This record gives sequence, structure tokens and C-alpha cells, in this order.
Amino acid sequence: ANESWLGVQPECHVISCGNPGTPRNAQILIHDGLTFSRSITYTCREGYYSTGLLTRHCTVNGTWTGNMPECSVINCGDPGVPANGVRFGNDFTYNHTVSFQCSAGYTMDADRASSLVCTKDRTWNGTKPLCRAIVCGLPPPIPNGQVVGTDFTWGSSISYSCNQGYQLSLPTVLTCQGNGNWSGEKPQCFPVFCGDPGIPAQVMREDRGFTYLSSVSFSCHPPLILVGSARRYCQYDGTWSGTQPSCIDPSHTTCGDPGTPLFGNQNNSQGYQISSTMFFSCRKGYLLQGSISRTCLPNLTWSGFQPECIAHHCSQPELPGQSDVRAIELPSLGYTLIYTCQPGFYLAGGSEHRTCRSDGSWSGKPPLCAADNRPSGKSPVGTVQEPPSKLPVPSGVFAKNSLWRGSYEYLGKKQPAMLSITAFEPFSSRVNGTLIDHSGVELKLSGTYKREEAQLLLQVLQIRGPVEIFVNKFKIDNWALDGHVSYISSSNSFVYQGFVRGKGFGQFGLQRLESLDPSRDNPGYNFASNSSSVAAAILVPFIAMIIAGFALYLYKHRRRPKVPFNGYVGHENTNGRATFENPMYDRNIQPTDIMANETEFTVSTVCTAV
Repeated sequence: ANESWLGVQPECHVISCGNPGTPRNAQILIHDGLTFSRSITYTCREGYYSTGLLTRHCTVNGTWTGNMPECSVINCGDPGVPANGVRFGNDFTYNHTVSFQCSAGYTMDADRASSLVCTKDRTWNGTKPLCRAIVCGLPPPIPNGQVVGTDFTWGSSISYSCNQGYQLSLPTVLTCQGNGNWSGEKPQCFPVFCGDPGIPAQVMREDRGFTYLSSVSFSCHPPLILVGSARRYCQYDGTWSGTQPSCIDPSHTTCGDPGTPLFGNQNNSQGYQISSTMFFSCRKGYLLQGSISRTCLPNLTWSGFQPECIAHHCSQPELPGQSDVRAIELPSLGYTLIYTCQPGFYLAGGSEHRTCRSDGSWSGKPPLCAADNRPSGKSPVGTVQEPPSKLPVPSGVFAKNSLWRGSYEYLGKKQPAMLSITAFEPFSSRVNGTLIDHSGVELKLSGTYKREEAQLLLQVLQIRGPVEIFVNKFKIDNWALDGHVSYISSSNSFVYQGFVRGKGFGQFGLQRLESLDPSRDNPGYNFASNSSSVAAAILVPFIAMIIAGFALYLYKHRRRPKVPFNGYVGHENTNGRATFENPMYDRNIQPTDIMANETEFTVSTVCTAV
């Protein structure tokens, strides 16, 4: 009752919520105090995120709103692996990269990246790529041929085939590569080469080449008459249509006596009239090889070829008519007779080959050759398209540094080859070249180009390469390329094709790589007859003759032992490569080497050598 207030005067203190702390992997972004109504804002460090509230407020009861936020590492998740591809990298967290690569035979879409990066918004910066199968474009076309194969995807292969009457220069196979291009070299389709049909005695011939659809015409000087085909066409299978003609005297009506084989007999009961047939046989202890029967043809020649009688312990089997027989020693079978039916007949029954048994008998049955009245499938002569007039082949077609690529046949298989012309003399049409074989053998060749006939015989001068190859394959004595040149308008190129002279070799075909205008004669050469060129043509041989004569004089006074010449010179290296030279065909050897054993030299000899 002293009129005073009880207690102590109260004091109002500000409410404080205290320090809430800092979450792991986070930091304080805004902080304006720890008292009532104040707030604190957090932010996650780079590479982390929070799914809750990052701001807390101090309440009237002295506590912070919400819970302490949590910052988790950013993870974009597995982006997956593209079909027909692989992925590199397994860390899918923030700022890490994964890359992709397509499997062999597949390529990545250009509109998608090959790598992805995980971003702060927990997504990848792109979409995983797509791998699509690699498909090569259409294979390059070839004139007179077509592509064989329709699968153009990676790893698949295609080949080529030629139209009827043409043949491949090489057995080429192209393969689709991983870069979308075709590997290998496209071939060419050369016209089938029938070869020179020959000119029979007393027959005149006019030809338009020896390739497919070309023709040759034959005629005789009166009073002789032509018997056989007056015109023959080169067919698609490489043979000439018709029969080889001959000029006969109209007063002659019979064939001559073909003769009787030694140790054999001739049955000429039908005489020697046209269409008459004679049969041959051998005495006991001998086997007949050759034509068993021969017929007198309208051109007064005998069909087939003259047989011979070979001694053998096996008895003579039956002798079927209209057939030819030859013998061969086979390792697995032994002595074997092989029968072929004569032209106009086919094997209708029996055995094509018969082997001599140990008891002297023969395997199989006698062959039966019947007249062939079946359709041959060949176009009759009257339906063969007349070839267009041929453009003349320029005399400079074998110009220096020109390249010819193709192949040749050896043991029935085509071998790639390249012919490089190293020298060409326009005045004499002398051609020197190097034939590079796929096995590494180099053949130095030389010959004279006959412009009128578009014919070139290249004889071997020298062989270089692995000894084991050319000793078994190439022969130095008479190996040569004998062929003709023709212009192929469809490919605007020239083809040199013919036959290889050598054991086991067949046809060859080489195509000039760079184009040449067939209407221009002697490309790359100027044959204008001015005074300087005429003077050079006269003075150069004269000066060369003087120099060669002086060299011969020096040689005659030089002493050296004489060594008999054995036909070739060989040089072998330590690496198994060797060189064989054939001086008989070498046009570049010196006159001193040609006349090494001569004691007298004439001017004509010197001129010939020069």
C-alpha cells in the first residue's frame, strides 16, 4: 500500500534464432542477421543441386523455418549406347563428357555430335547419335559391260561382266570400304580377239581387223576357184565363222593321198573323192594317236590331222569314227587316251577318256560321235552385223612414255601386267618397252610396228626379277607378244591384243591409258619435210657410220680371249634376282659386239648395225 509496482520493470530483447550452419557442398549467398524476421539464403556449389528450399527465415519462436537444405551432385543419367555403336566414358556427373563411335561398317549421322556433356540443369547438351550402315554409291560403269551384284553396303563386293563378244581385261572385284568408296580398279571390256585366221596358199585376203564382228574376205586369181567361206566373221566366242577357204584348180576333183602312218594301215576303200572318208589303224603293239578318220573336204584337203602309231603294251581299244585321240600320262590314273569329236560331231555316248589298266584292258566304253544337228546358239553368218568402217590406227600409237594396262593368260588364268613404252622411233617405227609382271618380273621388249596391218611383234630382250619365277615361267629364247591394235570407239581408247608366244601362255590384252585422237596421224610428232630435217636424216647416219667404223678399227686391234657364245648372258645378284639378256634381239648393242669374231667388216654391215 505504498503505492509502488511490484516486481521488476520488464525488458524486451530481440528474438535470435542462432546460427543455422552451412549445409555440405553449399555456401551462404545472402545473410542479413540471425534475429526475428531475418533470413538466410544458400546456394549449392558448382556441380551440385538442391531439391528443397534454399532460404530460411527466423520465426517468432526463435527457430528457423524449414529444414537444412541438402546439395546433391548433379547426375545427367545414362545417355545410352547407339545401336551398332559403342560409348566411351561412364561418369555421368556435371561437366563430364561421354563420346560415341560407330561399329565397323556404320557411319554417324552428321547432324548429331559424337560427344555429349552433362550440364548444370541435369540434362545432356544433345542426343546420342545414330549409326547407319555405310552404303557405297553406284559402282563405276564400264563400256560394253555391267555390274554384277546389288549389295552396296560396307564389306560387300561386286564384280563385272562383259556383253557378248567382249571379255574382261582383268578379273576385278571391287569392295565397299568404310569411307563409302569402292576399293580396287575397275576393269575394261575388250572385244574378243579371234587372232589372225591366216592366208592359205594362192588366196588373197582383205581384212578389217581380228576382233569381234570384224570380217575377213578371201578371193582367188582366175582360173582358180575359191572353195570354202568367202567371208569369215570373228564371233563372240573367239572363233571364226565358216571354214578356211582355199584356191583349187577346177580341173582337180580329188584329194591327194595323205599317206600311211609308220607301223599303221590306211583303209581307203572309198577312194579320194570329195566327201569320201578313210580310216586308220595300227599294228599290234601300237596305239593310234591323231585323227582316227579323215574326210576329203570340198577344198580338196583332208579333215583332222595325220595320225601316228605309238608303241605301247596295252592293246588297241576300239577306234570310233569321226573322232581324234591323244594320250597323256596322268599321275593318279596312268596312261590315258582322251577323245574329242571332230568338227560337226558331238559326244553322244561312251567315255571321253579311257585309262589303261594293269591287265592291258581299258576303262570306260568306246566313245560315240554323232552328227551335230543341234542349234549351236551362234548367230548365223547372214545375221552378223556388218562392222562399221574402222578408223586407221595412228602410227604413233606407241609413243614414248605411253602406258598400256591389262593382262595376259598363263595356265588358263589372267595375270595383271603393265606395258610402258620407253622408246619409239617414228621413222623406222621401232618400239622398245618394258612389261612389268605382277610377280615382280620386268621384261625388256623390242619390235617394229607395222602401221598398215596395225600389228606389233614385241620380242624379249632382257628379263629381270626373281630367279624362281622366270626360270619356270618365262623363256628367253622366243617369248614374245604378237598382236594387233584396234580402236574402241565406246571407250575412246586403243587396245593392243593378241597371243603370247611361250609355253603355257594364251591371249593378252592391253589398253592404252591416255586417250588418243584416232583421226590424227602420228600424234606428238612433226614430220614436216623441211631442209633441216632432210639434212639431219642424211648427216646423222653418215656421222654414225664414221664413228662406228673407227670403233671397229679400235676393236680389231684390241686383244681379248674369245669365248664361245651360248645364246644368252646371265647375271645373278645375292638377293635372288637375276638378269637374262638375249643379244639376238637386242637392237641397241654396239657393232663391235655383233661382229666380235669377224676379221673383215663391210660398210653394209656397219650401216645395218647402226
